[in-house]
Parts: sequence; structure tokens; C-alpha cells
Amino acid sequence: MSDASEKPPYRLRRPGGEIDEKRMFNVPGVVLLIAGAMILVFAAMVFAPLHMERLVEAAAVSPRRLLMGPELNGGVLAMLSPLIAHMFFHASVPHLLFNSLWLLAVGTPTARRMGGEYALQSFSAFAAASLFLTFYFLSGIVGALTFVVAHPNEMTLLIGASGGISGLMGGVARFAFNRSTLFGPETATISPLSAPSVIAFSSFIIVSNLAVGVFGGALMGGGVNVAWEAHIGGFVFGLFAYPLFERVARAF
Repeated sequence: MSDASEKPPYRLRRPGGEIDEKRMFNVPGVVLLIAGAMILVFAAMVFAPLHMERLVEAAAVSPRRLLMGPELNGGVLAMLSPLIAHMFFHASVPHLLFNSLWLLAVGTPTARRMGGEYALQSFSAFAAASLFLTFYFLSGIVGALTFVVAHPNEMTLLIGASGGISGLMGGVARFAFNRSTLFGPETATISPLSAPSVIAFSSFIIVSNLAVGVFGGALMGGGVNVAWEAHIGGFVFGLFAYPLFERVARAF
């Protein structure tokens, strides 16, 4: 049993210190911010497709183009910016809906546990929300780089938030199975990598994505293939890196 004086950041604690037990299923603002940005970008793609076509191509991660280096990409910024920009673009409505639902499902408990609730009401919450965003984007970057390593000579375009969301899933794997429910208020410790729950969940994620790579096809509609390599890369990063981010969040 943990000491209540530890003040775990995932207890939905308001800036004043009191615990808000009624907001069990509300989504933290930082998670809504990401989801809203993805929806706005997709709406722009739908209503202004001619104007967005070149932007999508520039924002997507292309393995061969990335590996050409900054000189042939128009500079370092133009070469590296797609590693984050690609996470805001989606190829179809099913692609957007799938990623948005998973973002809400795994982003909500992760942002809360890191202390990112009420991000605009206190410095500590704002810092925790910033750490959450950093963790999310780094997961997406690692996922994209995994995809690049797997397809170094291809000009194929990678878009979508799956790598970042997979990183959040890796983070959730480290704590979600230590409590009665995913959104419950009770204390939960970080599970070691050797925990049966972590091994079982990680095996399921990796094996299912490998199966998509072997047997999958255009699963997201519109002839778009699933970038399973990015999923695995993001998930593994989140699995290993999440405890460090939580430890830093607890310091605020």
C-alpha cells in the first residue's frame, strides 16, 4: 500500500492539491489538442485537396529522400521536420478514426499519470503535459526511423500518428495491468520488463504487427498499407522509455 503523501501524479490532482474523483473519463487537454490538430489537418486535406497535395508530400516521411541528406532535401529543417509533421496527416477517414480512438484510449491514462491534467493551471502540470508531448513525438520519430531502416531504398510516403500512439501503448503496458481498471484512481507501480503482463502484452503487439506485415494489405482503405514497422519501433521505445519520463514528471 502506498503512502498518500507520495502524491502520485495520476490521481487527478487539481492545482490546489485536492483530488477530483468525478473527472474519471474526461480527456486531458493535451490529448484533445493532438486529436484536434489531426482532425483539422484532415479537414484541410478534404476541403482543399489541391492546396494540400504538395504539403502532404513534404510532410510525409520518405525513406530514400530522408537518407539523401540535408543538401538534397533543401536543408536540415526540411529533411528532419517530416519526422514530426507526418504524425498530423492521415490517408483516409478510417485511418484518422482508428488513430484518434486509440489516442484517446491510451493517451488519457498516460497523460494523467504523468501529471498533465490541468496543464494551463499550474507550472508543474504544464511541465508534465510538455513531457507527455515530448514522449509522444519521440515515439513517433523512433517509429518513423524504424520504417526508414526497413525501407531504405523506397520513395514510399509514411503518414499517420501510429508510431506515437504505439509509444503510448508501450507506456501503458508498464502500469495499466497493476490496477483494477485502466482509469481507476488507485495507486499502481511501474511493472518491470520481466513482468508476465508486460511480456504477454508486448508479445501480442509485436506478433500482431508482424502478422500484418506478412499477411496484411490495404487494411486502412484507399489502398494504403499499414506501416507495421513504425508501430513496433514506437511501441518498443515507449516500453523502455516511459519510466524515465514518469520519473522526471514526478520531480515537478
